[in-house]
Amino acid sequence: MSYLTGTKYNEAEKIWSGPKSKEIYSRDMTVGEAIVLQLRKTPQKVIQILESTGETLTAQEFLDHSMALAKRMLEMGISAGDIVGGYAKHSLHLGTVMLASFLCGTPVHGVFQSFEKGVIAKIYETSRPKIIFCDQENYENVLYVLDKLQLDAKIVLMTGSIDGVLNIKDLIKKREDVGDLSAFPCSKLCSSDTAAILSSSGTTGTPKGIMCSHQSMLHNNLHLTVTQDSVIMCFSSMFWSTGILNFVQSLLYSALRIVPDRPYSPEYFFDLVERYKVTHCFATSAQITDWVTNHDKDVVRKSLQSIDTLLSGGTSIPQTIQDQIMELLSNGKKKPGFAMGYGTSEIFICTSINGGYPFEYKAQTEGKLWPNRDMCIVDENGKRLGPNELGEIYVRTPYIWLGYYKNAKATAQAKDGEWIRTGDLGFFDDDGFLHLKGRAKEIIKWLSFQISPQSIEEMIQCIPGVSEVCVFAVTDLAAGSLVACAVVRTPDEEGQQLTAQMINEYLESKMDGLYLLRGGIYFLNDLPRTDTGKVQRMKMPQIIEEIDR
Repeated sequence: MSYLTGTKYNEAEKIWSGPKSKEIYSRDMTVGEAIVLQLRKTPQKVIQILESTGETLTAQEFLDHSMALAKRMLEMGISAGDIVGGYAKHSLHLGTVMLASFLCGTPVHGVFQSFEKGVIAKIYETSRPKIIFCDQENYENVLYVLDKLQLDAKIVLMTGSIDGVLNIKDLIKKREDVGDLSAFPCSKLCSSDTAAILSSSGTTGTPKGIMCSHQSMLHNNLHLTVTQDSVIMCFSSMFWSTGILNFVQSLLYSALRIVPDRPYSPEYFFDLVERYKVTHCFATSAQITDWVTNHDKDVVRKSLQSIDTLLSGGTSIPQTIQDQIMELLSNGKKKPGFAMGYGTSEIFICTSINGGYPFEYKAQTEGKLWPNRDMCIVDENGKRLGPNELGEIYVRTPYIWLGYYKNAKATAQAKDGEWIRTGDLGFFDDDGFLHLKGRAKEIIKWLSFQISPQSIEEMIQCIPGVSEVCVFAVTDLAAGSLVACAVVRTPDEEGQQLTAQMINEYLESKMDGLYLLRGGIYFLNDLPRTDTGKVQRMKMPQIIEEIDR
């Protein structure tokens, strides 16, 4: 079988490399140009359905709306290089805003639609958008941000209406004076210019603005098996790289994109997949864990039969959960159709992928490398390491990373020459599979030993009655740190019967005494997460301290 991912090792340079593939687009091509050229080939094909109303857009209708909006934005004084703010949920014309911005050469800096006004002000303090597209429910927050930052930015409502405020419906009406692609600023840009500003995970503070080049966006597909006949769905908004990638990839292939504009729920997700015969979708680790632990497996299995690829990433999924979701997908069109991606937004998502069809799979690993990816493992002194040696993961691609927006210091810290430092610890085994062992900053130092929280989490997750687990450090004057953990029980009888003693006894039987939970075991109803779904390990000591008071 020919695999789309793989790993080759250069022993002399101590570099692991994925498959090499040729670039599809020239170095002069921008995302806006590529999308327009593709959609013009399929003008009558329906490429978008808004789920709540059933409204559809053909490729030509989408182009007409986007090019009209781009023209209006230019007439409003928005120039190439200006930043466009996106503070909105999924709606009929959110994609229209994205393509119009690509055509204008004005990178979109999306923020999560549920962020509070103080967070929005902090994020936009640096990028200072010239126009902000928002929903009616966020309008007052935008006014606060404009006042707080003394921004002279225009506001356009995506959903709802307010007297005297511009509405997206007024800006997308078809125009006869739009002209050809050469009339838009995108034709004067190149692939090394900024296409969008993404946000870092925010686990260490306010998310940094990650500048993504046109080149990187064009050559990094989220799903490697998408065709014109695919049906794509993603609940991630344009705040996340997964949301942007799903959107861009659907347009570059003229695939049908289902736009879910109501809040996520498992039942809603299953209904959409079954009703629209979705072939490619993304789900978070928390969502998938919930499906297999709290829902009828026959219902999940039946709902997901159309899936070609169910991709997850951002945070790791326990092996026991991976095994269960692959079993639930085993009677689908492709078997098993589940893949876990590991990556970083700095290189625009995946660096490796682990799963069945059409990828190679190995339990307890992050899989093999994505096309056109190189990795090396580096110790604390910058020395490259060989197979089975643990160190920090460095990655590089042939695609341009432009750094963090107006943050030269953070950019310099994240780079080592042509390599990007991930901050993750890991190693490659003899078969070329990547093993991830947590964040370098999260390693727990007990006495003179360094302990990876993830290793303990993987073991605890195997215990019946455990739904989620987070291992963390608590300060100790003598030892420096002690290993502790927080556990969320499953809602069944096994979860109710689970005790700290049972967890301790299980670890004692399976792991070396080095990994014992000397800092205690705490049972919580849920774990603290960022808005991007990542568990906030660093918050755990504070939460536990409040419990112990």
